[in-house]
Amino acid sequence: METVEIEEKLYTALTSNETLMDLLANADKSIFHLQAPEVFPELPLLVYAPISDTPIVHGDNLEELHRVTIRIHIVHGEKDYSQIYLLIKSIMADLGFTRINTTSYKSHDGIKMLITDFEIILEA
Repeated sequence: METVEIEEKLYTALTSNETLMDLLANADKSIFHLQAPEVFPELPLLVYAPISDTPIVHGDNLEELHRVTIRIHIVHGEKDYSQIYLLIKSIMADLGFTRINTTSYKSHDGIKMLITDFEIILEA
């Protein structure tokens, strides 16, 4: 499976989760691929992007597997994000991902977000 295919599966999984859609400011219009617009619409919103696609090569130098890392930003400002975070963790686990890192971040203009990396190993 290619990275673009897993991104499509992720978008479908996120947008088909009714509870998640209810928690985001504008349902599926609050989910962005690669980057959010320059001026944020209402919060909370999600931004997802692949940040790594690393081949797993064996002794014969053939790629049999690859490790894909997807980063999800929950841009929440001052709003509670805990339910969104738990839902995303569950959705990602259902897709076969493992959480590898989570960090909070506050941008220079005061926008707060939770950034989480998820990893999956796929056949090449």
